[in-house]
Amino acid sequence: MSSQKVYLDHLLLQFNKEEFESPSKWLTDHFTIIEGGTHAGGLSRNKLIIFPDGTYLELLNWINKPEDWRDRPGDFALTSLTPISAEDNHDRIVKALDAIPDDSLGVTYSQPIDGGRQTPSGVDIRWKLLKALYSDAESTTPDLHPRGRTDAPFFCHDVTDRVLRVPYDQSSVVEHPSGATGIAGIEILVPKDRLQSYVALYTCIVGASPRLSTTQAEFELRAPGSLDFSGVLRIRAATSEIDDRYLREKGIGISALIIRSQATGDFLFPVSDYLR
Repeated sequence: MSSQKVYLDHLLLQFNKEEFESPSKWLTDHFTIIEGGTHAGGLSRNKLIIFPDGTYLELLNWINKPEDWRDRPGDFALTSLTPISAEDNHDRIVKALDAIPDDSLGVTYSQPIDGGRQTPSGVDIRWKLLKALYSDAESTTPDLHPRGRTDAPFFCHDVTDRVLRVPYDQSSVVEHPSGATGIAGIEILVPKDRLQSYVALYTCIVGASPRLSTTQAEFELRAPGSLDFSGVLRIRAATSEIDDRYLREKGIGISALIIRSQATGDFLFPVSDYLR
């Protein structure tokens, strides 16, 4: 899809020190986990679960958590590939959001922010982030965002070669006991009365129209490492008491992660276990 502007990148999950240093048996039984390294500034470190389609899961641990950081549900990242720069992508998204009449949900995006980390072998990796910014009025709505907002993705644009950040070209890294090959789906749960607002928001972010039904919208996004694979970014309206309870406890955001497997077919990653 040569016209595609946005690709799936990764999903980020926070782990405490014990969980990070000794991941659960479920994770180690299903996935190959590698050391990522320490982020620039030394505040955090990560481990990675990398798939052959170039997407991955990031296991993040704070070494020194910033005082202003609030524990939040998991974040996820999208990316754009060359020749679309972080600056061009920022301008595209903000222009589209500005065109939404009073219905942007208080979301805009930061100018590109330099980021990076050093691998255990000493290689410096660099990228630029676009972070979602939220208006104060929306961010302080406790019944919708009880632990802070992560209902819009951030973007990670590679400055150094992508395979340095995501070594999906190494077979020993991307071969998993579960046969996992990539991210098949990310689901965002939203209140029923806000579905159309979130469809408009994500249409601006993705830069394409979704497949629509009365209760959900699906954006098909390809993976950066293999254009033969694609995943679904699904915006789903709450339709049950279970959904409503999830929103009260976790807030608007990621409610399901589906992993593609060549051995067993798609399977559900227990993402809610890590959104504490």
